[in-house]
Amino acid sequence: MPRRNQRAEEQGQAVANAAQTLFANIRFMSVDNPVHVLAITSSISNEGKTFVSMNLASAIAASGASTLLVECDMRRRSMAARIGVHAQSGIYSVMTGQVSLEQAAVRTPTKNLYFLDAEPHIPNPSNILNSHHFQSFLDNARSRFDYVVFDTPPVTTFVDAAVLGTKVDAVLLVARENFVKRAELQQAVDQLRASGCNLAGIVMNGCDFGKGNSYYSYYYENGEGGRRNRAEEESNAPKFVPAKPQQSSAKSASNARKGGAAPQQSVPAGPPPRRSQAQPAAQPAQSQARAAQPQVATAQRPVQQPQVATQPQLQRTHMAGPGDTAMYQRLAEQSRVARTGRSYPRYDEEDY
Repeated sequence: MPRRNQRAEEQGQAVANAAQTLFANIRFMSVDNPVHVLAITSSISNEGKTFVSMNLASAIAASGASTLLVECDMRRRSMAARIGVHAQSGIYSVMTGQVSLEQAAVRTPTKNLYFLDAEPHIPNPSNILNSHHFQSFLDNARSRFDYVVFDTPPVTTFVDAAVLGTKVDAVLLVARENFVKRAELQQAVDQLRASGCNLAGIVMNGCDFGKGNSYYSYYYENGEGGRRNRAEEESNAPKFVPAKPQQSSAKSASNARKGGAAPQQSVPAGPPPRRSQAQPAAQPAQSQARAAQPQVATAQRPVQQPQVATQPQLQRTHMAGPGDTAMYQRLAEQSRVARTGRSYPRYDEEDY
């Protein structure tokens, strides 16, 4: 796709999204008194009020609501050429009763959107908008369509928007970015408020969607309708590999035994040699595998056993009979010497 066509598609999508957002704000503007008839105006010419009117009407019709777009700039008609439709009759013929509203309103390429043009060279447009015939036409359009959108001339140039603003539900003022002056915008706001109309808000037009920290600047900055090549991004991104849990040496040896990964010893052919009495018995396979495991030397903290003070035990060499007073005296002397730590004379059996 050429770069120019791609840019135009991106701008068209951004404008459509902005018009849908504007319509959503209008719907939730007043729940008790819903807005169904709108007038679009601007401070000065060339601010894009006709552009906003067409896109807003298309967004309303895309939601499934029947919408009537009315050319109310009777001095400078431009909407019919932009839409690409031409009607046999216009708004003046409907107000005078020459044709009905159904005959004058024509279909547009957008579903549920109808367009009512204005005849050229209508005298005194402001007086016509303030007449009873226009009020009857407005009531008829309100009853037959879900929404009615009027495109009016600039409010600081002509009084038509201020007159029509008193008959519709709300008025939207279009302000072009970096184009209209602050004094001109303030004058338009003061004039609409002085007429007593419901100034719902100001619509900014001509904003650069590619700049700023908005959602659309991020969405459209990479081309392809703002959709990045996700496959390329994912291929260039580092892959996430979850860490495997470490197994202990005992568990690894157990898995090796289950999977048959343990090394097998070669056994020579023929009967096994006779084991002598001094030769130790062969260990089972499990004992061999357990013995083959690397032993991890762990420093064990020595356990201190409580020490109990004990007295030295005396060994008897002779059991004296009853009445042997001299032996008991010697035993008493030995016990006394053992307690005091002094040596005592050795007695032989002959002394007894």
